Amino acid sequence: MTNDTNFAGKSREWLTFTLFVGCYALLDYAYFKIPVDLFVNVIYYHGVVAICADLINFFAPLEQVLAKHNHLLSAKADLEIVRGCDGAGVLFLVISAVLVFPSGLKRKLFGLLLGTGLIYGLNLLRICALYFIIAYHPDWFQLIHTYVAPTLMVVLGCFYFAWWAFGSTDQHHEPA
Repeated sequence: MTNDTNFAGKSREWLTFTLFVGCYALLDYAYFKIPVDLFVNVIYYHGVVAICADLINFFAPLEQVLAKHNHLLSAKADLEIVRGCDGAGVLFLVISAVLVFPSGLKRKLFGLLLGTGLIYGLNLLRICALYFIIAYHPDWFQLIHTYVAPTLMVVLGCFYFAWWAFGSTDQHHEPA
């Protein structure tokens, strides 16, 4: 490999990395420009809290969970969903990775749609699980909410991206 080829490869890698970081930063910046009232009364209520309350009440009707603004409420717990507890960080990682990965437009759209749905679904499950943890094992809440669940979300987001990226490359294998 010549120095010119090596330099071009390294330049391309740095450009991709810079685009990834820039895309993530832009998404994060836009996210923090959304007014808190819009999150609490519209996005979190309709997009997260009401759905989680319905899921919990469907699978555990004795919980009698109510959705109020950005809270899941019951006689046993009050779980508040706030900015940063909505899976947005992981979603932005997946979106940024898919956007900068060298792949065709159709494949990118597929990756974005599937990845967004996956992260959204996982986050709903995470919030439902956190409700049960705060209701029945409040001493576990800090550990799981702060360390275990976010780490698991990032790892699953990385696995999704690796699966998607592997399927995005041309696979030409010579027969053995």
